[in-house]
Amino acid sequence: MSTGWMILNNKDEVILECNSSITDWPSFTCAELGAILSAILVLQTGQKANIITNSQATIDSINYTRTNLTNKIKLVKVKGHSEVKGNEETDRMAKNNTKKPTCINVKNSQQKDLIYDIY
Repeated sequence: MSTGWMILNNKDEVILECNSSITDWPSFTCAELGAILSAILVLQTGQKANIITNSQATIDSINYTRTNLTNKIKLVKVKGHSEVKGNEETDRMAKNNTKKPTCINVKNSQQKDLIYDIY
């Protein structure tokens, strides 16, 4: 399933865009969520943004998760290259992925005081 987003400045000029594909997510809502998450990841710390989507289901899903999250998430640090199976496999997968085209290229000129619109 294809996804895409763009970030516009306050003059409606495109300053960053990305298109990609997501596999194994059979719904449009999941694809929209993936696009929104990847767009959020490129924002600078403290950056303000309006996320604009034509999917009410996506908005409802995010709002539901924000208010009803019941997952218990624990972050665990492991030593790199210490033969922890999942970590080693993920490192190998990421290394193989470096040969694929990059869709995110963040310029340092983004200003934190602007509110960007993400579509």
